[in-house]
Amino acid sequence: AIGQIESGDGANTGPSTAGALGPMQFLPSTWRVWGIDGFGDTGPPDIMNPYDAVPSAAELLCGSGAAQGGQGLRQAIFAYNHATWYVDEVLTLAAEYAREFG
Repeated sequence: AIGQIESGDGANTGPSTAGALGPMQFLPSTWRVWGIDGFGDTGPPDIMNPYDAVPSAAELLCGSGAAQGGQGLRQAIFAYNHATWYVDEVLTLAAEYAREFG
């Protein structure tokens, strides 16, 4: 859901007006902390590669409390993008995905 909201599932990889890049719209400073080499080719984490960016976003979210569920998940999404409307939109879209594909 975050990838859809941030970049239209990779259709707009930025940079954003804030300087965020890639399918998960990481700020380069955040990427330096959370960017990991995910799936596919090995090498340095690539902010533009969804096989690195999506697992990196999961790392950031889990590191921010998402694994606790409930309020922890809300707080983790808020840490990703500091807006209550954003948290609500992500959770609504994620619930739609769960109904459709779950």
